[in-house]
Amino acid sequence: MAAPNDHVSLLREAYARWVESRGRDCECWMNIIADDVTLGSLAEGSPQVPFTARRTSKAGVRAYLDDLMRDWEMISHAMDDFIAQNDRVAVVGRAVWRHKGTGKVADTRKVDIWRFHNGKAVDFEEYYDTAGLIAAATP
Repeated sequence: MAAPNDHVSLLREAYARWVESRGRDCECWMNIIADDVTLGSLAEGSPQVPFTARRTSKAGVRAYLDDLMRDWEMISHAMDDFIAQNDRVAVVGRAVWRHKGTGKVADTRKVDIWRFHNGKAVDFEEYYDTAGLIAAATP
């Protein structure tokens, strides 16, 4: 079993690549997730942000990321605090995205909770200001 610090190192590198590419490089996530990963997003597939629906596979996560990048533009994404215990890592920061259709901005504090098994992420849950996200996506 990998040590919590190994998980933190994987995530620090993935977030750095994500930010550096402005969200266009999804491989940073594909490289660290298991084939049967689950992804949960606080908006839970709300009609205004359907990309946030629960995903239960690597292909589902790729579809989530593709849909996110189709409709949104990353302005900034700074995940600075990594808190690890056993197989879990909580990542805390701030994300700012612009909806391409409305031009509105969602600026939110963000918490990501990761769970690892055999060196791969098997569960990911993200928490953020759902009202702000939905408002930015609503014309």
